[in-house]
Amino acid sequence: MAIIYFNKIIMRKFIHLFTFFLILTGTSSLLAQSISMSPTRLFFTGNPGEKVTQTVTLQNSSDKDYVFNLNYKDWVREEDGNKVYLDAGSSKISNAAWVSTLENSVTVPAGAKKEITVTMQIPANAPKSVTNSMLFFTQLPQQADQARVQNGIGIITLFEVGLHIFYTPPGNSVKSLDITNIAEVSTDNSAGRKVAVSIQNDGNTINDATVEFELTDTDTGKEIKLPAISISMLPNTNQVVKFSLPENISGNFLGVAIIKMAGSNDLRVGEKNFTF
Repeated sequence: MAIIYFNKIIMRKFIHLFTFFLILTGTSSLLAQSISMSPTRLFFTGNPGEKVTQTVTLQNSSDKDYVFNLNYKDWVREEDGNKVYLDAGSSKISNAAWVSTLENSVTVPAGAKKEITVTMQIPANAPKSVTNSMLFFTQLPQQADQARVQNGIGIITLFEVGLHIFYTPPGNSVKSLDITNIAEVSTDNSAGRKVAVSIQNDGNTINDATVEFELTDTDTGKEIKLPAISISMLPNTNQVVKFSLPENISGNFLGVAIIKMAGSNDLRVGEKNFTF
């Protein structure tokens, strides 16, 4: 998903330079933009003391060169699914200090691809649990961009591409999610009513899954299937997935939550009766 946010405002000779950043953290391309990255997640594994490498490819389909600065961040996912970015090394499960690249900045020429080798040096005392970090490729403004702003108020659009980096110990292979609660979310707006499904990753590895929710009118038998929601959870974390209910829903319903885990035939099913 591409997220736009204000990064900074520079004041120079009473000229306001607004710098926009586009972050790519969950898809392989920046919407209709010209920079793409593949893959967007690297999954490392290996024994303590081992050095392992993988590659990521940046592709520039535009007619101009792009230069990116490389930097690291930690991140955690809150229960509502939002990510919070932290300084590298500040998270208890950070592996940012294990990761390196040959270059601190990379240039991707117009119409070309650039492969970047990402190396992970697994510490001898590496924990027996999943760790994570994020490698950001932050576009640097070029002279032409700076010159364009010199003449007055201007806007520079810069890209910041995020690469998820995970480490999973070789022995960690238990994939398990548990439904801990199903409840209607109280809101003042009846048109915005939701059902919340609380989920816990009680396994010891990263778990990608799809959460579905179905309602069956217990009086008429009519079924309502709500749009499925994809999630990705780290071990020992909790997430609340919210489903929007149809407007003007009324009656007695049986709600069924179904979790389908990627790479597994196991399902998790939870039920609850509702009166709307």
